[in-house]
Amino acid sequence: MTVLVAAASRHGATQEIAERVGADLAERGVAVEVQNLEDVGSLRDYEAFVLGSSIYLGNWLKPARRFLDEHAAELEQRPTWLFASGSVVGDPPADEDPNALRAGLEKKLVEMTHARDHKLFAGKLDTSKLGLLEKAAVRGAHASQGDHRNWQAIDDWANSIADELQFSHARSNPA
Repeated sequence: MTVLVAAASRHGATQEIAERVGADLAERGVAVEVQNLEDVGSLRDYEAFVLGSSIYLGNWLKPARRFLDEHAAELEQRPTWLFASGSVVGDPPADEDPNALRAGLEKKLVEMTHARDHKLFAGKLDTSKLGLLEKAAVRGAHASQGDHRNWQAIDDWANSIADELQFSHARSNPA
């Protein structure tokens, strides 16, 4: 079983989460391929998917939303997990910030892909990498500079995916 782990990331922090998830799955014996979501072509070589996106103004990035739209029929046929990164408000920013995603977006993405889960992680904010409009938006939102990613929560989530994949594989291939 090969799992595709891919993310759309504007400044690289969400891609780093994808790489960590991929490494965690590989450590658990899962065959993994980690890519940038915009570089993914055909899905036929994958049996499961972990897909993510940075969040900007409450939305997944356009390339990520377009990918899900184009591949929804394929994704709903195989185990799929979704994640987003970008909650950088609050002190400290929290995983599962209910205000980080546009209302109804998580439900829509899960229904479209039949994803088993959609996980939201706090993100990383380095204002030196932002353009003028982005700087204005984060200033207006009182966003917190720094790396707020909870690597233990990311590892725990990846391990729960590995457990589920290994259980499903064992059930479908009894000895």
